[in-house]
Amino acid sequence: MLGDCGGSFIAALDVGTTTVRCQIFNSSADTVGAAQKQIRLHYPHPGWVEMKPDEIFADILQVIRNAVETAKIPYAQIKSLGISTQRATFVTWKKDTGECLHNFITWKDLRAREFLNALNASWRMIFFRFGALLIYWLTRNKKFGMGSKLKIMSSHVSGRFLWVLQNIESVKKALKSDNLMFGTLETWLIYKLTGSCQYVTDISNASATGFYDPFDLNWGTVAKLLRIPVRCLPMVVENDYDFGNVDESFFGVPIKIACVMADQSSSMIGSCCFANNDLKITLGTGAFLNVNTADKIQPSLNGMYPLIAWQLGKDLVYMSEVPCPDAGSLVEWLQNAGFICEASTSSQLAASVEDSDGVFFIPAFSGLGPPISNENAGTGFIGIKPTTRREHIVRAVLESIVYRMVLCYDLLKSERNANYNSIRVDGGLSNSSFICQSLADMSRLPVTKMETTDITVLGVAYLSGLKCGFWSNKEDLTKLKKVTESFEPTRDQNKIEMNKNNLNLWIRAARRFYSWY
Repeated sequence: MLGDCGGSFIAALDVGTTTVRCQIFNSSADTVGAAQKQIRLHYPHPGWVEMKPDEIFADILQVIRNAVETAKIPYAQIKSLGISTQRATFVTWKKDTGECLHNFITWKDLRAREFLNALNASWRMIFFRFGALLIYWLTRNKKFGMGSKLKIMSSHVSGRFLWVLQNIESVKKALKSDNLMFGTLETWLIYKLTGSCQYVTDISNASATGFYDPFDLNWGTVAKLLRIPVRCLPMVVENDYDFGNVDESFFGVPIKIACVMADQSSSMIGSCCFANNDLKITLGTGAFLNVNTADKIQPSLNGMYPLIAWQLGKDLVYMSEVPCPDAGSLVEWLQNAGFICEASTSSQLAASVEDSDGVFFIPAFSGLGPPISNENAGTGFIGIKPTTRREHIVRAVLESIVYRMVLCYDLLKSERNANYNSIRVDGGLSNSSFICQSLADMSRLPVTKMETTDITVLGVAYLSGLKCGFWSNKEDLTKLKKVTESFEPTRDQNKIEMNKNNLNLWIRAARRFYSWY
């Protein structure tokens, strides 16, 4: 049953990689106020990608204020705040003063690449993988099979945090004096908003760090293997934990923090992926394929990550994920490089030509994720000819996003013997009809897009509303879902065969770029 909440509203905050968004919702899940602001990323050295803590916090407060102002409501009418954040972006700070010891190191940062190449080739890691392989041979337990293939990647917090512990003197000093606090973005944000009263991380963000054990539900084996000091890590809590209130010094009244969640988990809820095998792809700065695996964790030997989608009370739901670090960032590059004037024109340009003129683009700004899993790959075009025009270049870039997601979907099918009915898409690039139709054609599944592309914001709004009584259950949320467009797979056999051939050619082209770095 939908709740009657009169003059009450929910604020939903999403701190993404490139944008901070806040929307104000009523009990019908209608947006009555909204604001957003671009996040300023800093690149102090090649491969380094940072955010300044003071800048991001000021942006967050300003965006919340602007959203409430556009809603034309007093802060006292905001019943609760839901928070979603990008994952695997972290900072450390002093316990006694709260002073940050460095900028946020984002999930796209590659500073630790050479350090991790050496670590992955070390005897410690070789012995660990060999031991895990022996246990896997004896037990056939895929958890140990995963351990036998363990490779610490730059996208994991674990590797970058280990680099920080070994390379930043102020961090070493704080750790030695037991004055060090570590947190991914949501941990630090909760700590700041509550006036330093809450030092916790939610379980969906913790499981994406690379050193929280989703099998045993603790800071486990990998933390011990890498000698990461557990004493400076926050307590892990469920997504609807009592996070306390936003300190009234910020907005004049205390505001209840109803839920905190990682971005991909929040978009699963926003897409109403509540059932086993519900599948969605987020097409944001990066692209992420996620599938609900219900109460069963799904180990993988080929690059799918078993993660915790959410925990509400004692209800624990798992998901499997295949990440692709570059998607929307590629369209941004097209714009910065002068191939397009606005991101919104890329789809039209790509569709204006019949094919890419034999040009293929390898999108490896942050390496190539699973199933390729190659951090040393380079980015580039292959197949450019005198006949190649701007439209072909744009099409090749958009097609590369689709090829990567189709490979992710093929990996999912090889790992899970299940039937999938459709792919739900969200994120800024889901506005590209070219990408959505190409994804439907190549995956052979219908692709559905909801009315809003800000599904991550909607997810924490839904969860906040469930907790504060706007809605009673997940069935209420499903009734609110508004699908605006559906893309059906082509039935043209010639086009189907051509797509298969082009994918194979792209795979062949990608191999040329594997060992550039």
